[in-house]
Amino acid sequence: MNFSNSVTISGLIHHLSKKKESYFPFSIRHENLWKDGTTRKDFLSARAFSKDLQDKLSSLGENTPVKIKGVLRSSKGSGEMFIDVTEAETLSELGQPVNTVTLSGAVHVIKAKNEGENATGKYTRFAVRQEDSESGRDFIVVRVYDDDEGVMRGILAGKNDNDPVNVEGTLRSSRGSGVNYVRCGKIE
Repeated sequence: MNFSNSVTISGLIHHLSKKKESYFPFSIRHENLWKDGTTRKDFLSARAFSKDLQDKLSSLGENTPVKIKGVLRSSKGSGEMFIDVTEAETLSELGQPVNTVTLSGAVHVIKAKNEGENATGKYTRFAVRQEDSESGRDFIVVRVYDDDEGVMRGILAGKNDNDPVNVEGTLRSSRGSGVNYVRCGKIE
């Protein structure tokens, strides 16, 4: 099955720890205004695997404005989602925040705790399963929130395990656990 997987995020670099042997771990602090006028802060996990990107990103000071592009992956051990960075650009200033995710793959129904509620509303969780010979298998967690007409949750309810799915949305981090997920903006 062919699939798409792209993410573009702008924000401030946040160093997590020292460089690991095979990658440089960091997060992007992404901020945007909510409808109520408050600022939402997300800490989005990222890893730079190429030597050039590791050197570039590790040399940047804390809170340096950056825009990164990459693909979403899930850690084979913990299942933690992260951005596998393929491009990084240092910005002179943040400007308008950028946060876009495009995914396609197969529906993977999450059986345990597939529904929840937080300050932004009720949601249903599922994963987009992607498999290829290079990176193996990834399960990208998506939350579909109630919309005014219930359209997106209705589309998800009509899908079964292994059905094809296309998702557009934004990358977020849970305010409670800090776990990263895709907030669905469109589903087909």
